[in-house]
Amino acid sequence: MTIARELNRLLAGVLVIFMLIALSAAYWAIIGPDTILRREDNPRLVVAEAAIRRGSIVDRKGETLAASIVSPDNQVTRHYPHPEASSVIGYSSLRYGVGGAEAAFNATLRGDDLPADTPDKILADLLHRPQVGSSIQLTLDIGVQQAMMEAMNGQTGAAVVLSVPNGEVLGLLSLPTYDPNTLDLEWDALASAPQKPFFNRVLQGQYQPGGTLQTPLMAAALVANQSLTELTPDATVPVQIDDLTVSCALRLPVMELSLRDAYAFACPLPFENLAQQLGVQAVTGALELLHLNEPPTLEGYTVQPPPAPPIQLQEDTLRKAVLGQGEMTVTPLQMAVMAAAVVNDGNAPEPYVLMATRPPDAENWKQIQQARPTVPYMTERTARQLQDLMRNTVVNGAALNAARPGIDIGGHSALAYSGTEIQSWFIGFATLPGGRGVAAAVVLENSDDPGLAADIGGAILSVAHQSLNQNGS
Repeated sequence: MTIARELNRLLAGVLVIFMLIALSAAYWAIIGPDTILRREDNPRLVVAEAAIRRGSIVDRKGETLAASIVSPDNQVTRHYPHPEASSVIGYSSLRYGVGGAEAAFNATLRGDDLPADTPDKILADLLHRPQVGSSIQLTLDIGVQQAMMEAMNGQTGAAVVLSVPNGEVLGLLSLPTYDPNTLDLEWDALASAPQKPFFNRVLQGQYQPGGTLQTPLMAAALVANQSLTELTPDATVPVQIDDLTVSCALRLPVMELSLRDAYAFACPLPFENLAQQLGVQAVTGALELLHLNEPPTLEGYTVQPPPAPPIQLQEDTLRKAVLGQGEMTVTPLQMAVMAAAVVNDGNAPEPYVLMATRPPDAENWKQIQQARPTVPYMTERTARQLQDLMRNTVVNGAALNAARPGIDIGGHSALAYSGTEIQSWFIGFATLPGGRGVAAAVVLENSDDPGLAADIGGAILSVAHQSLNQNGS
């Protein structure tokens, strides 16, 4: 009996072991492989990721901005022929991930969004061929981007130029920047650099608007039928806010000015008086109408400005707010959209960068439908009046350096103060036949030279104007 009992126990133990082996085999045959593949320490994942042939990125004219180079031993390297476009293109690194357009359209460039049931995809999976992504075409014009880099000439700041009326981003530059070709080698130094080259100043920069708020204030004055010719005594005298002295964009002798001329020279005193005449409600309405509490974004980009708080002006904060030295901050893209609304007869376009895609097995580009409605910022009458005021500023005012022969340019140059630092601003536009145009914004950090900002803005507008005029698009 004892021997029989022991044999039964042994048999039961063997059966349990076989059952565990069967269950284990079933697990690793059905569920286990996916579990292993999903583990971050699985070297096969790294190998597969490194082998992906990301699609190319080209500009609006077909110039290559990013491409995957495959060596004879099948090593893939991401190459950027134009590092000056990194503010838009971003980077793709096996070690540090993706940024910019490489991140915004990552699924397309990797090929993750391609249908799994296509013959090429099925065959590639069966033969374990590397994954190949689609190429993308951006609205960026590399000629405009290069002109922006040259015009900025090492300044710290940001510049952006948009096509009107469709909102295509023709150029976008944040300085200092980085070279995505050497990113892996320089990452630690770039990440710790005090000037923050990874910080996209166009999209994320929260700058004091300073004198640029004179444009929405002037719009409010036009709506309220305020006189633009009535003279303000001592209009060029600086305004004192706490320990801050706010002055005209240009040094002028003490003199009287009309509101029109005060706008041309970005003098604060007449606009402080204007705000008091208009009142808190009218000023708040003007700022909200131009969406200064809603910074624009670029679709797909993970780098975006933080949400802006509601505009809440009070009698005791009105003075500081209308001089652009209050709690409200703006992004350069936001200012470019405002300039675009002015030249587009009051309607602001929604900026975008993706123009077309092309799957790896296709010959032709598939255009992305960008039928986005414009946003009304002001009436056509008000916009036309602002256009003339901005033209006058380029002809007779602080934005004189923006003028270029044979091009209809309007703009506004101003100063803003942030702590102990001064920023120089330029916002402006250039018109094209057929109701088209270009709009730009430039901000220079640690600069008290709005004339330089205007010169940079004029150079950018001129190149963008020439590019669109030649291509008729």
